[in-house]
Amino acid sequence: MGRKLTAALLLPLTLGLGGCGLNAPTYEAVRDEVTSSLDRIVAVVPNPKEVVPQPGSDPYPCDNPLLLSRHQGAFFTGHWFVYVPEDFDIDLFIESLPGLLGDDWERVDPQVSVSFSNVDVLYKPLGLTVSVEDALSDGRPALELLAISRCGTLTGEETTPVPSAPPTSDPLT
Repeated sequence: MGRKLTAALLLPLTLGLGGCGLNAPTYEAVRDEVTSSLDRIVAVVPNPKEVVPQPGSDPYPCDNPLLLSRHQGAFFTGHWFVYVPEDFDIDLFIESLPGLLGDDWERVDPQVSVSFSNVDVLYKPLGLTVSVEDALSDGRPALELLAISRCGTLTGEETTPVPSAPPTSDPLT
């Protein structure tokens, strides 16, 4: 009797937890979520600017033991540099960014304290956080954008590096 009761109580819980994997988004979908979130931030950076996505990397497994997670699939990392003119006030822009993005975004506390301007912003509809930092890349002033997706299921085609997005340019003159 005790085993039947235990099984009856655990079965719905087990099925409920297992169902999470059934509705998991694809890796392509989470990659698109990251890319569209980065695009939303780039849209509020004044022109002129040059957007340079960093080369894609292999999908990072969600079940990596360091992550303390047993989810199947992989994370997508979006990493872009947005080059700005020499006279662009990066500190002021980063400070004002959460207000520029609108009500779907909010500032979140950064997990690490750093000595340069940075802000973490949460895109609430997706629960996706993007880190925006003051960067100097190749000797040029830039905003560095970094976002990591939620876990997406792999179809087998995502095992080779995929670029985050095509580079766009509004040439700096």
